[in-house]
Amino acid sequence: MMNKKIIALRFSKASRSYELWAKPQERVANRLRELWGLKGRVLDIGCGTGFATKGIDAVRVDISLEMAIKSGGMVADAHFLPFKDRVFDTVVSSFSLHWTEIEVSVPEALRVCRGAFIGAIPVEGSLEVFNFPFPKPERIIRLLKGGVEVFSERVEIPYRGIDLLRFLKYTGSSYNPAVCGGIIAKEKLVRLVSECESPAFEVLFFKCEVS
Repeated sequence: MMNKKIIALRFSKASRSYELWAKPQERVANRLRELWGLKGRVLDIGCGTGFATKGIDAVRVDISLEMAIKSGGMVADAHFLPFKDRVFDTVVSSFSLHWTEIEVSVPEALRVCRGAFIGAIPVEGSLEVFNFPFPKPERIIRLLKGGVEVFSERVEIPYRGIDLLRFLKYTGSSYNPAVCGGIIAKEKLVRLVSECESPAFEVLFFKCEVS
């Protein structure tokens, strides 16, 4: 189970370094916008520093206080969004819902949406040597309703060796809920990094039209 307090703390600690190191996350957010655009009143769930909604007027929420401050958003839990039903024309979430219980967060995103719910989530097959419990694609797809467009794409992580270790640290991504306590020992992390020759995320992109 995800520990929300640890996740919030680690992303707050990474808030200053995130944009410098989160190149795959930025690339995915840009890809989402190129594919489907963001129309009307927009909500960005798990906004981080705001890659997905940069330069537009949007409501941004994140569980991390420092990320919310950096993006000009507000602190909120994706499991319990503080909004009424069907108040956003577009709901977007990029590289964040894998940090939640998706059986709760995806229906909650759909609840507040009256138009399009678009997202990108790293899924099973990402960074395999680290044994992070990325969700299976079908687990996400079955939660989506209405007209659904979906495809997956492999996104390379442009770091190797010690820089891959830094990437995990400086993007808040070294927490692993599959490990007791959520923290992988440094010695083991170094070994895993050395075994990861072609680090990449397998990303599920989707658009769901809410009727």
